[in-house]
Amino acid sequence: MSDPELSPFAAFLAVWKDAFTKVFTQLGAASVEIDDGNAAPLEQAKPGDAEALLALFGGSGCLAGELQWSAPRTVAVQCAQLLMSEPIDPSVPFSDTHSDGFLEFLRQVAAEAALAWKEAKGAVAELVFQTEAKGNVRSQTTVTIAVKTDKCAELRLRLDLNAEMEQSLAFDQKTEPQSVTEPEGETGASVRLPLPSNLDLLLDVQLDATIRFGEREMLLQDVFGLMPGAVVELDQLVNEPAELLVAGRLVARGEVVVVEGNFGLRVTEVASAAQRAVALSLS
Repeated sequence: MSDPELSPFAAFLAVWKDAFTKVFTQLGAASVEIDDGNAAPLEQAKPGDAEALLALFGGSGCLAGELQWSAPRTVAVQCAQLLMSEPIDPSVPFSDTHSDGFLEFLRQVAAEAALAWKEAKGAVAELVFQTEAKGNVRSQTTVTIAVKTDKCAELRLRLDLNAEMEQSLAFDQKTEPQSVTEPEGETGASVRLPLPSNLDLLLDVQLDATIRFGEREMLLQDVFGLMPGAVVELDQLVNEPAELLVAGRLVARGEVVVVEGNFGLRVTEVASAAQRAVALSLS
């Protein structure tokens, strides 16, 4: 959970540290220490670098933009071996299996970080691994962390955020969506926020609308273990409102209803028209 007294980036980094600690612990590490203050910095790796592995993630919701984790192969192979329950030996020849294992390890960490950021911000937050990275991130902010566990030698990884991701960290959507009542001006009269001037040209554009009941992060082994009759518990209580996402952005909440045999959503909270335009990048 992020600390409101920290800077947005420091709070985001704290979430990642907690996520790394959680995944390392799940994989059997009895002790985990993560330091970003005394870690020797790593140079930014580039696509095609034979000595480093890169993992690019695209964000959505209140995590718009891109971020990239990179690490030397000796680090990647240890993370992969830990994930695959193999003896830890960074000197073994690096293989595609190690590459896949390291990327899966980071996907699990990213899933934990996104879930924690969502809870801290009270808004949709997703990080999706990009299988086809077109190039390295144009870094706006960077940090190198050093991870020490009882399972591995010191692991150093570098995090790079682009400018869009850096800016999105400061966005606080805890007050959204809100009621349709517009804010009051100095005279107490209702003030309507301005809408985009080109809105009329966009009203016929079709956008994907999704109702979210809740989420659950699952280990890959649990996904493969699913069978008919299995119950997947979500992170949302039965009496909590469902969320209406349009183009991946939260715009309303409400109660699930059944209309002529189909599921529907009775909206109880909705962002103002101007706020919805901002959320959908129409302004």
